[in-house]
Amino acid sequence: MESADAYSRCMKFFMAIAAYLVIGFVLGWGILLAVRGNLWLLIAGFLAYVVAFGRIGCLPKKSH
Repeated sequence: MESADAYSRCMKFFMAIAAYLVIGFVLGWGILLAVRGNLWLLIAGFLAYVVAFGRIGCLPKKSH
């Protein structure tokens, strides 16, 4: 049973790394588009980052 828990933690770790790489790519691409005058991808990427960080990273699992 312990190996399944370790596998779950390992997968969560790698999924977190993948999520940060994807959001970093989207924000970087958004910055390049913003230099050319298109702000839509930068704004969408920033909002997605804020929502993901606030919902997944900051809020507790259970309320007191």
